[in-house]
Amino acid sequence: MKHLTSIIFLLIILSISGLAQTKQKIRIKIENYGDTSLLLTSYYGDKIRLIDTAYSTKGSFEFKFSEPLKGGIYMAVSSKKTKLFEFIVNNEMNQSFATDTSAYIKQMKIKGSNENKAFLEYVLYNEAVYEQSRAISSKLKETGLPEQKKQEYLHKLDSLNGISVDYKLNLIKSKPDLFVSKLLESMQDPEIPDNIRATKDSAYIYRYYKSHYWDKLDLSDGRFLRTPMLDKRIKEYFDRLVVFQPDSVIKEIDFVIAKTKKNEEVYSYLLWHFVKEYQNPKYMGFDKVFVHLVESYFANPAYEIENNSESVKKTLVDRSDKIKPLLLGSPAPDLILIDTSGAYTSFSHLNNKYIVILFFDYECGICKKEIKYLTENQGDWKYDVGIFAVNVNGDLDKWKEFIKEKNIGSWTNVNGTRSVTQDFHDIYDIYGTPVIYLLDEKRNIIAKRMGADQIIPIIERTEKSKK
Repeated sequence: MKHLTSIIFLLIILSISGLAQTKQKIRIKIENYGDTSLLLTSYYGDKIRLIDTAYSTKGSFEFKFSEPLKGGIYMAVSSKKTKLFEFIVNNEMNQSFATDTSAYIKQMKIKGSNENKAFLEYVLYNEAVYEQSRAISSKLKETGLPEQKKQEYLHKLDSLNGISVDYKLNLIKSKPDLFVSKLLESMQDPEIPDNIRATKDSAYIYRYYKSHYWDKLDLSDGRFLRTPMLDKRIKEYFDRLVVFQPDSVIKEIDFVIAKTKKNEEVYSYLLWHFVKEYQNPKYMGFDKVFVHLVESYFANPAYEIENNSESVKKTLVDRSDKIKPLLLGSPAPDLILIDTSGAYTSFSHLNNKYIVILFFDYECGICKKEIKYLTENQGDWKYDVGIFAVNVNGDLDKWKEFIKEKNIGSWTNVNGTRSVTQDFHDIYDIYGTPVIYLLDEKRNIIAKRMGADQIIPIIERTEKSKK
């Protein structure tokens, strides 16, 4: 009897365990679907993530999950990577979608999801409005269209736009708890009050718009990470509204990260997004942003960033530590290198107001072009600029021959392979040539990694900023 009781007890446990293993199901039936597999994917910032794959020979697919899926927009995708349709996942554990290959959206039938019924209604409505707008726009392109008819068509377009806006606002107001409502709300730009528009003060309007930019998109809501809106809004904010200057970008990154309210998933995505943007920045001086990201977040134990393993963190910190002394405005690290006479010298011995440090390889074609530009134009410069030319080749004889051949003996020529100070590669982050640094009268770095033709324009801007 005890043995039988044990078996019954075990069966009960197994039954409960089996029930617990599946917490969410998504069923998709597609009539006339010739493929035997169906992919379930989701947005993830600016990328698409594969979530799962289901198989069937009859067009009926089932996805099972032991843990509920995180909310957001998901997609049914064919094995050929063709998106069939989108739907919303948001705390509904048993969703069913039935459709036909002839018209995935128009033939769609939904069970177990009020969220997706509202989403489908919106998509169908939006498509209908789009088709009407396209038809009217096509008529507007007709040649010889009378002005009266043109105005009539324009009025119809305005009316359609107004009706579409009203539809969205009504959905947001009538179903505020649905994620589809929050999604539609996040698409809205901040409304500028009439009294502010009336001022015609562009700076005032800009400040209002910027300060209310995030009112309709909650950055602490991880569901937006699985929609196109988060990435779109982030890029738009930093491209259009943030002053293009490293300190301004740093300030706004901190502001945006704070608005995630420590949602680890969102701030992790954003921090990796910004690291990717500024680790090798397109524009001079923005490596300062990368250093800030590493010091304030990746090396900060208060932030548990996804995929920030100890080895990854060390790589980022090492890189940050290497470039931090080379940020614009920093004192240029000293170099004591051998010159053509065999003596050791430093650029600190030069009395010029400005100093160009040129790292070059006498066998490098681009280096030769930069040197040619300098020799042909230096005599016309109205500014006092000295050139500290650091050759990276170890053959001293060939180096000296090159100096004579290119007629650059008036420069302070030194060889990087004979040094009293630390290896110049490490000090100045040299991993290729040519590399140019420009120093001011205080021997601070005011520009770096630019072409020789940018030296004078940068000096001119520097001089102008002093007035």
